[in-house]
Amino acid sequence: MKKITLLSLIVLLFSSCGSTGNVVSKPQRHNPNFDYTPPQRENPRSTGITIALINPVFADNDPNKLVPPYSTFIENMADDFEEMLISKGFSLRGPFKTRDEMVYGDKKNSDIALEINISLKEDGQLQLNKKTNWGQVLDKNASNHYTVSGTFYHFGNINIEATDPFTGEKFWKKTVSLPRKEIITQGVETWTGKPTPTQMLSLDVGIYNPIAKALEEYYQEAIKTAWRHIDTQEMEMVKKEIVKSKTN
Repeated sequence: MKKITLLSLIVLLFSSCGSTGNVVSKPQRHNPNFDYTPPQRENPRSTGITIALINPVFADNDPNKLVPPYSTFIENMADDFEEMLISKGFSLRGPFKTRDEMVYGDKKNSDIALEINISLKEDGQLQLNKKTNWGQVLDKNASNHYTVSGTFYHFGNINIEATDPFTGEKFWKKTVSLPRKEIITQGVETWTGKPTPTQMLSLDVGIYNPIAKALEEYYQEAIKTAWRHIDTQEMEMVKKEIVKSKTN
């Protein structure tokens, strides 16, 4: 009888695991709908108010929010705020990365600077689940294999502030609440060693997709609420208050 060595057994095991009959297709990467169409459009520049738009930013400067879907969320929001203001009849300057980026002419020719800060917090964390690495049978120093899963929550708010383009003094503020959302993840990638949050978001659709879907819901809620809050008559009052403050 032919002997079956340990090495042969391992080869057979890997061969069976790699057979086409056991291949499980991974889910497709979700393409979130970060887009908003204003429900109505006023005549261009009909309000007589010029707004300098400062690009929306995440308030906490979390480096993990510099990659999709978070980065896509914030970039598209900047585009839709721009479209929203134009649709309401405001004249627009910018958008600018910060108010400090505005040159003297931009500040002088703007009645109001509109600044958007997003505070998106997390509660809970993902778990690393150790998975069998058969390579450790041959090499005890081989790295551990992991999958990632778990449940956590997002919550926070979006602050919209109307400020003096020159001084940054606040004259108006509205807060859009981002209610607590449960995000259930089940990673589909097997990692050699412990992955970083950025790697998981970029490469594991089992992590990316549920986060993208939660942000998609936030996006629509936030933009629709912002549309209601940014009222032409209120902005006229803010403009007058800013002018008044300069004469006192």
